[in-house]
Amino acid sequence: MNEAELIERIRPANIVLSFRPAFTKFPKSVLDGAPNLRMICSSGTGVEDIAVSEATARKIAVANVPGPSNRAVAEHCLALLFSVARAVPSQDHAVRRGEWKAIQGIELGGKTLGIVGVSGISSELAPIARGLGMNVISWSRNNDTGRAAAIGSQAVSFDELLASADVISLHVRLSDETRNMMGAPEFARMKRGAIVINTARGGLIDEDALVHALNSGQVAGAGLDVFAREPLPAGHPFLTMENIVMTPVSAWSTVDASARMINQSIENVAQFLAGAPVNVVNPSALST
Repeated sequence: MNEAELIERIRPANIVLSFRPAFTKFPKSVLDGAPNLRMICSSGTGVEDIAVSEATARKIAVANVPGPSNRAVAEHCLALLFSVARAVPSQDHAVRRGEWKAIQGIELGGKTLGIVGVSGISSELAPIARGLGMNVISWSRNNDTGRAAAIGSQAVSFDELLASADVISLHVRLSDETRNMMGAPEFARMKRGAIVINTARGGLIDEDALVHALNSGQVAGAGLDVFAREPLPAGHPFLTMENIVMTPVSAWSTVDASARMINQSIENVAQFLAGAPVNVVNPSALST
């Protein structure tokens, strides 16, 4: 819906549950049009599409649902990785065209997974990767060795991760510091023929640089669930590249994760109404 329609719908509301947080945004202009609003509950973890500081100034609590899709996203990372490593979509399309030529892939056992960002999702992904026989290394902003060890990875420098990993999976938030953190210099420092997986935010990757790295063979393939522009615009280079596997921001989307999101969202509202709010990201909005 457009902003005017959103304002009209929520104008009388005290509480809003947003089950499509990536598509329903709450900037200052929307908050200005909802004078009765006291709580916004997002069904996801991220609240970047809500003007949290503006909400805080208006004493509007902003709640999220941390972690309901961690397992779903971790498994989707693995699905993308297998698809890229074994060229599953390309071979499927070829068979449907009447072609019968196998594409040689790679095995994941014995390879090194480099996790960028130690998070709830990566804490689910690391054990799965180890179960496949992969070595797991990680880098995060504070690079806490204990936190890395807790998920079953070894903390290394960012440069070492780029140089050592056969697969790099991104799990950091998008910010001014992380935007385009994977660009031409980073792709050049990667092990030649490595694979990139991104289920976090599209803005983490310089897409032009990724296209160049894929065309040159520096990066063998990429599995992408997120993009700088969503949906992908017509004519985007990714659309004709065989060494990219893409999904439409669906990593979180399982029956199981959806049930957890809905139930926790309802619980957030119930707790807020009961005077015992939980999962509020701006607790100062609750002060009298």
